[in-house]
Amino acid sequence: MRRINPFRTLQGKFTFYLSILIVVTMSVLAYWNISREKRLLQDAIVREGKALVESLAISCSNTMLYEEIGLIEEGGLLDNYISDLMQRRDLNIIYVMILDPKGKVIAHNSMVEVGNLYQDEITKRVLASWNTLLQHPTDNVLDISTPLAISTKRWGTFRIGISLESLRKEVSSLVLKYILYTGFFILLATAIIAFLFGFITKPLKLLTKEMDETKPGEDPPSLSVTGQDEIGILRRSYYRLLQRIREDEEERERSQRSLLLTEKMVAIGKLTAGMAHEINNPLGGLLNCIYHFKKGVQSIDKRLEYLDLMEDGIKRIQRVVTNLLEYARNPNLERSATDFGSLIEKTLSLLDYQIRKGRIAIEKEIPENLPSVEMDRDQMGQVLVNIFLNALQAMQEGGTLKVKAEVVGEQIRMAISDTGKGIPEDILPKVFDPFFTTKGEEKGTGLGLWLSQGTVERHGGTIQINSDGKEGTTVNINLPLYSKLEEEFHGG
Repeated sequence: MRRINPFRTLQGKFTFYLSILIVVTMSVLAYWNISREKRLLQDAIVREGKALVESLAISCSNTMLYEEIGLIEEGGLLDNYISDLMQRRDLNIIYVMILDPKGKVIAHNSMVEVGNLYQDEITKRVLASWNTLLQHPTDNVLDISTPLAISTKRWGTFRIGISLESLRKEVSSLVLKYILYTGFFILLATAIIAFLFGFITKPLKLLTKEMDETKPGEDPPSLSVTGQDEIGILRRSYYRLLQRIREDEEERERSQRSLLLTEKMVAIGKLTAGMAHEINNPLGGLLNCIYHFKKGVQSIDKRLEYLDLMEDGIKRIQRVVTNLLEYARNPNLERSATDFGSLIEKTLSLLDYQIRKGRIAIEKEIPENLPSVEMDRDQMGQVLVNIFLNALQAMQEGGTLKVKAEVVGEQIRMAISDTGKGIPEDILPKVFDPFFTTKGEEKGTGLGLWLSQGTVERHGGTIQINSDGKEGTTVNINLPLYSKLEEEFHGG
């Protein structure tokens, strides 16, 4: 059985489209869920960071107020707040600083930054804002700042930087999980589909194998052996189709044989006049010889001459009758090695009377070494008779019949041309239609060319008719030198 591309099978297509559906669905779900999780995590960081900054800002503002009015001495209290804040593990804090109103660092988790003056755009926005401000210096850093002020009195700004690397890692982890989930669901769906389709495709594959192995004319199995499901219905329909095809083929063959016999009888009727003339002439000579024998006055030499004439006449009658009997044989296709050139010569001799009566000149281009052809000698003879008769009837006032045969490759090509009135262009496409004739009912059935085409095609050949519609018609016949079995033998 021929191998099928798995992506062209129903199972392959179903798996492919379901995989696409799973990928699209999981992508939408992943995008929605990851965006939601990212937003929730980011909101949690922002909420916790703001609460931390704003709570510490109160302590830092009070400390700076108390230092200003002298309640406590200036010292490391702010540094202690920053140090405690950097010890926390719930938030990934990367920096903590306190700036004065001009952007100078008063306190910092890194002592080397103390005393530096920040004048970047983020710091400018921080110093200008009287509310808690959220900014992103980089994609992975969240900067939260709030003013250190009481009423309109502002001592500076409290800022912290929180790393968002953990958020990014969490999002990457979610993406990886969804990729793994998607792959798992695709594999699971493929396995389930393969399992389920096994129940469906197995009987289909068996039916396909059975179809491939069914030989022409073979009786289908009993309809009762099939199941009651859809596959069983399909199998029964296939068996019924085989039965109908076989019945139609048998009916077609019967009709074909009947039509071949009918056309043969019509052709024989056309040949009868010529046969009668061919037989009557030697019969007249025989009667004349018998008449002279009865008179009994001939010499020995004369009697021998009459006997030779009578023998020639009888042989001529025998040859004519033999040709007619060979032409009227059974139309079943029986291939055998046939001398095609000899078949052409015998067919022309069969029509010798019509050729002479119609004043037709014969021009032949037939090589002497023309090879034998695998064909049914009788049926191809009938094809040639039909075509020759059509050509002769087209030349009512005489003309030339050209017969050419040659071997081209693995084929033998034959061209039969006449100098008759030709076939009009509007009629030419119809000449092979059954029962189509331009001769009238008394001269033709319209089956000759149709049956001839069928015979040639059954031999694996082709037949074509060419005419310019004004003068002359050419019939081209191409036949393989060997039948299919012979080709396999020669090819092997």
